[in-house]
Amino acid sequence: MRSRINKTVLLIVVAAALVVGCKKWDDHNAVTDANLTKNLMEQISENTALSKFAELLTKTGYDKVIASSKTFTVFAPTNTALTSLAAGILNDTAKLRQFVGNHIATQSLFTNAAITKQRIAMLNGKYNNLLAKNIGDAAITTSDQATKNGVLQVIDKMLPVYDNTWETLKNNTTIPASQKNYMLSLFRKIFDGQNAVQVGVNPVTGLPVYQPGTDSVQTNLFWRNVYDVRQEQNEYSLFILTDDAWSTEVEKFKPFFATGTTDSTTELSSWSVVKDFAVDTVYTAATLPDTIISKFGVKVPLDKAAIVQTIKTSNGNIFVLGKADVKPIDKLKQFYIEAENYRVTSADRRGNTYFRDRFSPVANKDFRDVLVFNHGLALFNINYRISNVYSTKYKAYWVAVNDFQTAAFTQKLGIGIPTSATLPYTSVTANNFNEVYIGEFTISSYQSFLDIYLTAANSGTAAVNPIVCDYIRLVPVL
Repeated sequence: MRSRINKTVLLIVVAAALVVGCKKWDDHNAVTDANLTKNLMEQISENTALSKFAELLTKTGYDKVIASSKTFTVFAPTNTALTSLAAGILNDTAKLRQFVGNHIATQSLFTNAAITKQRIAMLNGKYNNLLAKNIGDAAITTSDQATKNGVLQVIDKMLPVYDNTWETLKNNTTIPASQKNYMLSLFRKIFDGQNAVQVGVNPVTGLPVYQPGTDSVQTNLFWRNVYDVRQEQNEYSLFILTDDAWSTEVEKFKPFFATGTTDSTTELSSWSVVKDFAVDTVYTAATLPDTIISKFGVKVPLDKAAIVQTIKTSNGNIFVLGKADVKPIDKLKQFYIEAENYRVTSADRRGNTYFRDRFSPVANKDFRDVLVFNHGLALFNINYRISNVYSTKYKAYWVAVNDFQTAAFTQKLGIGIPTSATLPYTSVTANNFNEVYIGEFTISSYQSFLDIYLTAANSGTAAVNPIVCDYIRLVPVL
């Protein structure tokens, strides 16, 4: 009997606990559900500290957007934050819509998920950086208010709309003219195979004929070959030199881009300078390192004391510098040619060509070379082509391992043509794994491309005319 009584008491206690627990859960849900019944516009309208932003939402039509069934996060600046909003924005419908759209993201965003910097797409096509309880330069003072169609974040500063880096370069009148004008001169039309409409075939050449206006697109060489600094989703640091500093850098590199005309030499030198003046990392004046490495592997020294101006953009910063003294030795790279990666040969001798895997006791690593043996041709040669060859003196080296016969033989580098006398025949002795100095030669004018030949001896005898090489190295003498 006592056992039954105890069980009954226990059931009553458990039931009571469940009732109390359910009531607490219902109370919790009642609070949460009350928030989730409101859309973003309703939630903002009920907050008196956000009344000015609510007015702007209505004025621009974004009130209807954030009241829809789609999901958004609104970063709403307080009335205090909006007191300094310029009249030029308030009185310009397009600018005001851009401004308000810069505070609305196209997804639900919670601060506890932003543990690393996130690049957030906004309705106006711009992006803002979200990290913890900070968006751009604003702090989130009331965070993570969930609503029926997204999240409300209250911020203590407005989020200005900036031009992107390219727009800033083009529109900002304080940016020095010389480098700016050069970058703006780099627009070209290029073939657009994706959109070209073929209307026929040229009966003489057999090449396609395209409908005029469909086969080309205008682009800028800087966007195409360095960084497209218009891209809002990415961030960049762009470095612009003052006019005097730009002139100094361009003049410094002109001797290495000598051509038949002053204009083409200036053009080539200017490009060699500007291509290294951007990185796909955003820095501030405080975080700027003393050296950056460009996309092309060039060391660019940066002196913070030389910063004349820092200009914020929607996708990075532009730094105007009084100098950026890039050393020729850092910009003018050596040419390293893997000998097995040749273009063509003077005759088809594939049956006599061997690609060999070897181990170098000197370099302490594996390597692959090319050997052409018993080919039967005097002056047989292999061709390589290098691009963008500076006008300067070069030292030439190779590694050529003769481990297939005891007798030495000779081969040479032909500069420009296979039989060039610029460099002499060099003896390839047995079992030498060391890099061998071949000699010096000078390129008097800049070459967009230059043919290099590995040329066999002027003999048809197998033991005399092999070609063997691991790599060829051409080092500018500066």
